[in-house]
Amino acid sequence: MTAHLYYSPLKWKELAELVDQVRLGGVGLFPTDTVYGIGCRANSNDSTMAIYRIKERPVDKTLPLLIGGWEMFDRYCGKIATENRQRLEELWPGALTVVVPASQAARTLSYHCIREGTIAMRMPNHARLRFLIEQLGVPLASTSANLSGKSEALTLEMVSQKLRGAVDWAWSEPIPQKEPLPSTVIDLSRGEVQILREGGIHWNGKKPLKIPVVEKGRLFAPQ
Repeated sequence: MTAHLYYSPLKWKELAELVDQVRLGGVGLFPTDTVYGIGCRANSNDSTMAIYRIKERPVDKTLPLLIGGWEMFDRYCGKIATENRQRLEELWPGALTVVVPASQAARTLSYHCIREGTIAMRMPNHARLRFLIEQLGVPLASTSANLSGKSEALTLEMVSQKLRGAVDWAWSEPIPQKEPLPSTVIDLSRGEVQILREGGIHWNGKKPLKIPVVEKGRLFAPQ
């Protein structure tokens, strides 16, 4: 398979083509603020199944969601504590994934993204990626762009040839950091806060770790 290749900075026409690729069910490779990702629209069971096949990912591992903004978070998140929502607003966008109760609207998403009534969401600190997700109108089901158990990638060239040859599209943009940075994973679905994995951001009243900022807080529009 020959993937459609896009280079940053994206032009309006290229962005429209890329959104169409995702909307039609295409699986692709793209930069985030942590590591290179592989993903698809989150409301396609066929597309999410393709990620498992391409990545050789165990099917008992659900796929996290990348969201474009707070409206999307509120649409798919069930009820969480007010103080947890406020803390999220302090830390997002950034390298923080939260497990939350799934709302009724989340039932429209792929079953690969939901586990025991919960979903995992992250708002990436990458303005261009968030803009693309907003244009798409649904989250991206996403995981790191590496074969299961292998090292993560920071550039498209670092992604294994097997993955690059199996996807429908690829977005080339180097991630501005020296080594892969995992996201912190927090479970907010059971009332009390549970830290499942420490990573790029501290939850408990500490300042976020120093990580490269990828256009945080800036409105992005293609050239």
